[in-house]
Amino acid sequence: MQPDQDAPTTTPGTAAARDLRVVLVAIAVAVVLSRLVTGVARSGALPSPVVQVLAADLAVWVPLALGVWWVLRRSAPVALVRRLGLGWPDAVAAIGVAVVCRGLDAGLSVLFSGTTGLTPPVTLGPPDVVPLVVAAVGVCVVSPVLEEVVFRGVLQRRLASELTPRTRFLAVLLTAFVFALTHVLIAGAPSPVAGFQVFVTTFVLGLLTGVLVAMTDRLGGAVLAHLLFNTVAVVATWPR
Repeated sequence: MQPDQDAPTTTPGTAAARDLRVVLVAIAVAVVLSRLVTGVARSGALPSPVVQVLAADLAVWVPLALGVWWVLRRSAPVALVRRLGLGWPDAVAAIGVAVVCRGLDAGLSVLFSGTTGLTPPVTLGPPDVVPLVVAAVGVCVVSPVLEEVVFRGVLQRRLASELTPRTRFLAVLLTAFVFALTHVLIAGAPSPVAGFQVFVTTFVLGLLTGVLVAMTDRLGGAVLAHLLFNTVAVVATWPR
């Protein structure tokens, strides 16, 4: 019997595995490019603070965006918009997640350094507002949306599709682990203790947002929680 010429050439499982490889490669490239840009900035090759901020952001955003585009390029726009939905229960849960994670981070900071880490830095003279605004837009808007689409919207979803119903919870755990590890590698923590704090806080954030997405099949709550978590830190540490 001849094979059906109109049959799909890949099974759903094969497609999910391929998408996982694409996303993981995109994350790895983002980490490598971010470290390279950080090294170049420290060498003085990027004297403008605005250029430094944009270069650091784009080093992460471009690979992640390309990876997401490759995976979702054939998805229906309506389905994508539906997954980004946000209901009142999602919003309430998102606020709770942000409060818990920000409180955890402050608690760890007090434990390790004696301060919450949510105080403005000491500055000599008025701060340069332009790079601060550029960085704030990236941290509070672009990064939460893009990272949640990458990690919870694609990575966690594809992992779940490869697991059985009984082991599907591992998709949330594994995604949260990769999410936290990626932040540690990109942030380049100045000490092991600081790296541990970043890992724990972002792991719990990824875990709670992952559970929220798994329960609702929507990304809106996760995006809002991530946005609030980042925004609180930006507002609290804004130079005055």
